[in-house]
Amino acid sequence: MRTPDDSQSVRSLRLLVRWLPCLGHSSEQGLTLIESLVAIVVISITLVAITPPIFFATATRIQNRRAEQGLALAQGEVERVRTIVERGQYFDTDLPAPVAGALSNTSPMPPTAALTGLRTVSATCSETAPSAQPSLTQYVRVDVDGDCTPDFLVQTFRTAGTSIQSTDNAGNPINLAVGFTMGVRVYSVLAEANLKAGKAETTQASLRMTSGQGGFRLRPVSVLYSTVVKNSNSQGLSSYRDLCKAGKC
Repeated sequence: MRTPDDSQSVRSLRLLVRWLPCLGHSSEQGLTLIESLVAIVVISITLVAITPPIFFATATRIQNRRAEQGLALAQGEVERVRTIVERGQYFDTDLPAPVAGALSNTSPMPPTAALTGLRTVSATCSETAPSAQPSLTQYVRVDVDGDCTPDFLVQTFRTAGTSIQSTDNAGNPINLAVGFTMGVRVYSVLAEANLKAGKAETTQASLRMTSGQGGFRLRPVSVLYSTVVKNSNSQGLSSYRDLCKAGKC
């Protein structure tokens, strides 16, 4: 699509082409100083006209790409937890940390510390994946391009939900969560300094035309909530109904 700046550049070039034959010199004489200055002015106008759209288009494309990666990461985290629950043989410590009360846009608060370790797609990184689940105040660093440096910071959490009586490895009775609502917030690594300083926010960053990083330095790239229920359990349907009654499904 041609912009007004592009049209102005085209008109300037046409004017230059029409003006050059009127100078009254042969083709062997070369360009005069005035002609050179006019050419420089036209080139400058063209560069000024096309440079901002290029910067805007590139920055917006990068922002949209990060948003897509963040959403895929959040969906993958939900599926990871859902798989753990469906397979069984798990304890509550294998699940995201529970919050006190209902989930909301501001509950829990953004994490302020990193869990030791790095989740990465590369098998050659010196850092290994975290060996424990993060607390509500911790985030997991994630590398998605295999360069062994974090690209995203992931916070996971859940409601207490519904539970059943079970036993631990020692045979002691415990309550086991079989139905709950979980949430995932995915921050760009650009937000790490603000997270540690307690300045980060919980509302998902909006996507718009931008020449910079958008809101990724303060807000999550993606926020996702989903219901997880152990379907193979005899109380699975009852657990799902209980969650729906509480408005959490």
